[in-house]
Amino acid sequence: MQTAVNLSWAKEIRGYHYGVCIQEGEFCLREVTEWDEVIEAYHLRHRVFSQELGWVAPTEDSLETDTYDDHASFLGVFDVGERLVAFLRLVPAEEEMMMEREFPMLISPLHKVRKGKDTVEVSRLCVAPEARNCNIRGNFGLHSITMLLYKGVYHWCIAQEVRYLYLVVEEKVFRLLNARGFPSKLIGNPLTMPDRVVAVAGMIDWREFETTNAVKRPKFLEWFTQCR
Repeated sequence: MQTAVNLSWAKEIRGYHYGVCIQEGEFCLREVTEWDEVIEAYHLRHRVFSQELGWVAPTEDSLETDTYDDHASFLGVFDVGERLVAFLRLVPAEEEMMMEREFPMLISPLHKVRKGKDTVEVSRLCVAPEARNCNIRGNFGLHSITMLLYKGVYHWCIAQEVRYLYLVVEEKVFRLLNARGFPSKLIGNPLTMPDRVVAVAGMIDWREFETTNAVKRPKFLEWFTQCR
């Protein structure tokens, strides 16, 4: 069963549409809406996906953008100096998702891709190199910047009445998500990409996340569902 604290909290914010903002120590997770912050996000994406990983071609203006941004919501983690140190985007499943266009080979023919309002795709998750070893102290020990990003996604999804997340990640990241309390289901078979990274497509059900962690990791769930 879901914990009482989570159920009552979820009922209180179902109609919340003013934006997610979570302060954890010296870091703040919030929606990225101001144009100067959006540009900062595009620069961070270029730094990670173009310069570091080489997954996309570099651009003269050092901005990494694509057509999926047109319909996406952006979440970012900012440090005490208001610098963006981590980012991800959420694309509604009602639009064409990156998974469908760029990675259809990862989706099993037996899986019917959800296209309703209760589903989004997470993509372009990145953390600045200098912030990857930063930890946030919570009531369940230390948490990474990436974990704060996922906490923000959870609260954003609760506010928007979204239950399901699609994502394409490295197979080792997929296994790590499951190990850390995010029950993720494969929707196809792993595939070795041209850069030798083994990629998978998966789906997370937030209701399964809640019920699983209410039993196995209640303190973690308590921290994760707090919004302050």
